[in-house]
Amino acid sequence: MVILVKRTGQLGNRLFLFAHFLANAAEYGYELANPSFGGYAPFFEATATGNFGGLPVRLHAFRSARLDRVLDLVQHPRAFGLLQRASRLLPRRPALLTDQPDQDYDLNQADYLTAARSGLVLAHGWQFRDKRNFARHGALLRRLFAPIETHRRAVAELLSGLREQADVVVGVHIRRGDYATYNNGAYFYDNATYARAMRQVQEQLPAGQRVLFLLCSNEALDFADFGGLHVQAATGHFVEDLYALAACDYVLGPPSSYSMWASFYGQVPLLHLEQAGQPVSLSAFQVFLDQ
Repeated sequence: MVILVKRTGQLGNRLFLFAHFLANAAEYGYELANPSFGGYAPFFEATATGNFGGLPVRLHAFRSARLDRVLDLVQHPRAFGLLQRASRLLPRRPALLTDQPDQDYDLNQADYLTAARSGLVLAHGWQFRDKRNFARHGALLRRLFAPIETHRRAVAELLSGLREQADVVVGVHIRRGDYATYNNGAYFYDNATYARAMRQVQEQLPAGQRVLFLLCSNEALDFADFGGLHVQAATGHFVEDLYALAACDYVLGPPSSYSMWASFYGQVPLLHLEQAGQPVSLSAFQVFLDQ
């Protein structure tokens, strides 16, 4: 059995981490519990209902959800390290795994799979990956992580209205908030940066096509900064904005697992703006499959 301990990052990070473990568990048939996803569980079909399509997967590590709170004590890497050292005293010690910065932990390793199928594994980190099976189980992952009906309906209504106005819908992820400080603000772009990139996209699309830009942001935007462009705001709900991006024809934004999930889920070409002045080419947009 494998338990995902660490609450790492926000929604995009949590989705990818859970999805890689799910793909691996589906491939190799071991039990999986992910209490770290609990805060987002009400928004998705499988996690809201507990129906993981017959897979031995659940949210709670213990029979009582209250007991999951004990994992709060080992969220910090130092505390988990103390637990690792203490576990060496046990006669049948569990496998307590941590990842390394900027280095994937391959879930196809023989030692990991042996422990997952015949023992107990506590996984603490975000770099755990099964790139061999992630895309292969893509249809299953999309089904499990479909948003609940309320949000699916809101996204469908939004996109239906957009499609009446446009031939091409480009989703633009304008992330502010924590990006003011993340990576020293490297991706905290102003509206002029996004508007420039959007105009470059529009210029490369066939003449005569009606192009609409769907703006998804975690702060209020001044539409006057996007003069000459047909723009519309998304609903502003973080789940609906994510799946609205997944329903667009292209997705543009700063480096973020949020837009990467939208690209994977909707199989939509994505381009990340790595720098404010980066030239934008339609040929550079690619569907993200995490391989």
